Amino acid sequence: MKSHYELLLDQTKQAALATMVIAGLTLSPLATADEPVQTMRAVSEGRMTKGQLDSFSIEDKHKQIEILKSNAKQQLTVKKQFFERDARIAAYQQGQLTQPVLSSISPQQTAVDTKGNIGRTQVQQAQQSVIGYRDFAIFQAYSRLFDDLDEDGFYQTFSVTFDADVYGYTLNEPANVYAEMYLSRNGGPWEHYYTTDVFTIYGQSEDDDFEVLTTLSQGYQTDYYDVLIDLYEYGYPEVVATLSADEADGLYALALESHDRDVVYEQEIVEEVVIVGGGSLSWGALILLIAGLFSRRGMKQKID
Repeated sequence: MKSHYELLLDQTKQAALATMVIAGLTLSPLATADEPVQTMRAVSEGRMTKGQLDSFSIEDKHKQIEILKSNAKQQLTVKKQFFERDARIAAYQQGQLTQPVLSSISPQQTAVDTKGNIGRTQVQQAQQSVIGYRDFAIFQAYSRLFDDLDEDGFYQTFSVTFDADVYGYTLNEPANVYAEMYLSRNGGPWEHYYTTDVFTIYGQSEDDDFEVLTTLSQGYQTDYYDVLIDLYEYGYPEVVATLSADEADGLYALALESHDRDVVYEQEIVEEVVIVGGGSLSWGALILLIAGLFSRRGMKQKID
């Protein structure tokens, strides 16, 4: 039969083991935080700008970001077809993906039409005879980062602004285009996150930049992401111009993470209590008991 001190020692070992198991359970979410999340969601909004000076102000940007976040919460989880870039390019070529609707051209683009003395009807008429026969380029692109709530250097919201040009037969010749936007995590595959509306560019004008603001709402791990832009001419199924992080430093290694990872945790002080038998003892009391146990054993051995 075990003595009182041996029973106490066994209970102490069991209590220590239980504490270690509880600690392991507490740490387990951190250990699995980097596991891949199957559902990846991003909410974006695009608009024409007149160069960098006409970009959103910081105040307007934050208002727009809050709208995007609200939209992200209401967004349904839908499995996206043709998620990777090669699959989307092939889907356009085979007619499995439909192009954005031309009527989605916003009033801002219409205002640009008026300024250039070119109405929407004239733009459409000019397009019919030259679709697929002109050269395009994305002249430049840059990005900006917003919203790092936990201040770990990784942001949940970013914008990409780019200037697309068309090399046609007349000065400031118009072209209706749209862009497919992709992200690549740390050199991985290009994965689609947004398709812009159709917008109109004019020759090599510097007043027809397009800006896309995006909030990553779910499933994007904390890492560095590159951006790629594929430009399509409306009515033509092939990519007419591409710009990626390989050519533009402004699209390279964006420090990003989704909203579900950009969380500020409040530190809580929790008092540890180890249960022994029917009562409770702190770690300090247990250490004193163990020390006393070995001290008494030592004295007993000397007496024997």
